[in-house]
Order: sequence, then C-alpha cells, then structure tokens
Amino acid sequence: MNTMFFKALALGGFTASFALAESVSFIAIGDMGTGGDKQYKVANAIENLCQQKACDFAIGLGDNIYEAGVDSSRDDSFQSKFEQPYAGLAFPFFMSLGNHDNSHFASGGGLDNFKGEYQVAYHYRDDRSSDKWRMPNRYYHFTAPLGSEEPLIDFLALDSNPIAGGLDWDYQYWRKPYTKKHKEWINRTLSTAEAPWKIAFAHHPLRSNGLHGNAGFYDGLAGSGKDWQNLIKETICDKVDVLITGHDHDLQWLKPSRDCGKTFFIVSGAGGKTRSLTNPDRNPAWWQVGDSLGFFRIQIESNQFTGEAYVVDAESGQWELVYSHAIMKP
Repeated sequence: MNTMFFKALALGGFTASFALAESVSFIAIGDMGTGGDKQYKVANAIENLCQQKACDFAIGLGDNIYEAGVDSSRDDSFQSKFEQPYAGLAFPFFMSLGNHDNSHFASGGGLDNFKGEYQVAYHYRDDRSSDKWRMPNRYYHFTAPLGSEEPLIDFLALDSNPIAGGLDWDYQYWRKPYTKKHKEWINRTLSTAEAPWKIAFAHHPLRSNGLHGNAGFYDGLAGSGKDWQNLIKETICDKVDVLITGHDHDLQWLKPSRDCGKTFFIVSGAGGKTRSLTNPDRNPAWWQVGDSLGFFRIQIESNQFTGEAYVVDAESGQWELVYSHAIMKP
C-alpha cells in the first residue's frame, strides 16, 4: 500500500453502553449496501486497516441496503449486503436509516418509512449469523468506550428520513409530529449526556458540497429538507462536536459554519458508490474528494479528535490514507 497523507491542526429512545479504554476508534461509512464488488473492496480495505490500527466499532450512515431496503427482518439482503461483505470484521456496526432503506422503488424516494422498521427488527433476531448489526430503534443513544461507567463519547443516532424526505402515507411518520417527537428525544438525551465529546450521526447532511447539497435546498429545490435543517439547527448545532452523515457519495470534512456554532461536519457516503463533488465551494472545507470510494477512521483520545480519510481504488482495491486532521478541545 502506498500511503500519502497531509496533516492539519485546529484548536478548537435507547441506550447501549460498552470496556474502559484510554481512547475510542471507529469507522464512519455510509451508502454502502449494494452487495457488489465496490462494497467488498471497501470492506476489505477496512479489514486490512483494522488489522493495523484499533477499530472498536463502525457507525453506518444509512442506505444500508440498496436499492429499496428489505421486505422483512428475514430478507436475504441482510446476508448478501451486510453479513457477507463484512464477514471479516469482528466489531459491531451501529446503523442509521437512509432514504433507500425506506423506499419501495430503486429511485430511493423514501416514502415508505415502515420498511425501516424491518431493519430495527433484524437487530432483535436471535438467530442472525452475527451480532454485528446494531439498530435497537429508529433513533437511539449509546456511549463509548463500550461498557465504561465514565464514557468519553455520547453518540446520538438520528432518523433523518421522515423529516428530510418526502411525505409518507402513514400518519406515524408525518413530518411535523415526527419532527416534534424526535426533537423532544434529542433535547432529553442531550440534557443527561455527560461525556466530554458528543457526536450525532444520520443519513441526510446539514451541509454538503455534493450533488444533494445543503438541507433546505436539497437537489436545488428551495425548501427541500427545510424541516431537517431547522431541527438540526435547534437541537444539534453548537451542542455536539460533529455531525457525521452520508447521502452524497463522496468524502467531505467541512468546517463549522457561523449559524451552527462549534459543530463541524463529516460526509462519508462512499462505502459502495461514488459521485462527483458538484460544488466544492458551496461550504468551506478542510478536505474533500469525489469520484472515489472510501471511508473515515476516527480516533478520540482525551481532548483530541483525529480523523483519517481513506480512499479505495475501485478497480484494484488498493487503499491509502490521503488526509489526517486533528482537532483539540480547549
């Protein structure tokens, strides 16, 4: 493996817990569940990397199973698009839902949120081939190190699709009441979160230089994703350290914006598909790349957050570290 990297330094309903450690290391990967060769190449790169560096778990950023989710908790796609591609990885994946996970159609309209419930139900099957898939609810909270009574990080897995996506036919996923319920849960969870680091993750970004763009103007449509934008600004901005998302099939590490306080943004949606950056100047970035498979590895130790971006060649499977950035809490 040829390794090239650049370093930068800047100052700046459900609970699961996990063993006391001096640091926490995890993989951030999204838009991966194709079951195809590209997903396997990224999975192999993660396996090789995690033989060299610590990896405690992964967070899945949605579009877990393309193109239209699953039809039951026993759907064969759980095997072909998750268990088999990641068979070489022993750590858990904490998953969130994307628009393709909640859709009947390959277009990923996200209009059938009941389908996401099957992915929650898979978490509770006791006859799975592994226990890697973790999704105890559509949105949930866990802490790390996994099992510690003095956690270093609070994680909030959010459910963006009923809020950022289209209008669902089922009243329990109607945007306004669902947003209200989700907002109450986020506020309640953060009010008792005592870890020094706080990380939220979901599928839809607040900020993105990729095709879908920023919430409130997704895909060039004024008002698209506006409720998600408002929810994040009211509950997450300046209250968590980083919002990590997928949806755009590229890799981005974006700087904090004036209207979101200290919170910075990572987009890691290149776990199985690729796409160009359509407007790399839309939001200020520390680093970004399109047209490449890849993922982020993040390590938090004491008051330092270190992110590493890895790209994976779609033909050869060769992988390399292309960017590393450290952020210190004051």
